[in-house]
Amino acid sequence: MSAASSDGRAVSSRSAPGIAAGMSVRCDGIGFSYAEAHTPIPALRSVTFELAAGRSLALLGPSGSGKSTLLQVIKGLDTPEAGTVALDGLRPDAPGYDAARREVGLVFQTPELQLFATSAREDVAFGPRRLGRPEEEVQAAVEEAMELVGLPPEVFGGRHPYALSGGEQRRLALAGVLAMRPRLLLLDEPFVSLDPATRRELVRILVRLRSGGVTLVLATHDVDLAWALCDDLLVLDGGRVVASGPWDAGEAGRALRAAGRLREPFLVELWRRLGRDAAAAPPRTAAEAAEALR
Repeated sequence: MSAASSDGRAVSSRSAPGIAAGMSVRCDGIGFSYAEAHTPIPALRSVTFELAAGRSLALLGPSGSGKSTLLQVIKGLDTPEAGTVALDGLRPDAPGYDAARREVGLVFQTPELQLFATSAREDVAFGPRRLGRPEEEVQAAVEEAMELVGLPPEVFGGRHPYALSGGEQRRLALAGVLAMRPRLLLLDEPFVSLDPATRRELVRILVRLRSGGVTLVLATHDVDLAWALCDDLLVLDGGRVVASGPWDAGEAGRALRAAGRLREPFLVELWRRLGRDAAAAPPRTAAEAAEALR
């Protein structure tokens, strides 16, 4: 079942395909460095935070603060030099940790890094096949995931991924991750270079995933969209945590502004300028603001 988006394209109205309960994640003292000319360049410095299952986290910070590196460490693509990542309370040496890590999905900032098959359908099918799922289940997951992101398989399934627009490639990369039915979804700058209509579609997809119970970590510079989507906040600067915890407009908001090169969300600033108590649950969306200002 699908509905029309603001630009007339079909976007599925069903919930996330086959998603189980979300997964918790905890990082304890994560340290990681890159080697440059045989010299270690620190990227993460004693990063510690915890995100409960089913919640959504805005990962904010200036360019080079370590956001992408942290996502790759959580996924297991990079091994930390110090500290541990626990998934659903399981540490890396615990039985079941590898199985839990397979339920973590990562969507890279550059979608072409994840697209390589000769058709969109085959690209989305690659992940669940690698997990050893029966072909009937694979095809069902492909259909559901492509519908969910607004790429109906009967229209887009046979097209080459590189024949798609940038926004369509971004959604196809997301579909490829969703087909593996992750319980923890990591997204690296998902709104970069998207036109307004595609951004709105992606927001609707993420809202549906969140309401379906998926745990989300959203690395972004767009504080307004992050404010609309995320329960919790983690701000990195120079690889260090400068603010973390439930995202409100009080203490967490002050830490966000103090971090430098970041601003507070527009609706929070608007609330302050209107003389409202910004610490008392400012609106998250324009619709909520309009309702509150009636």
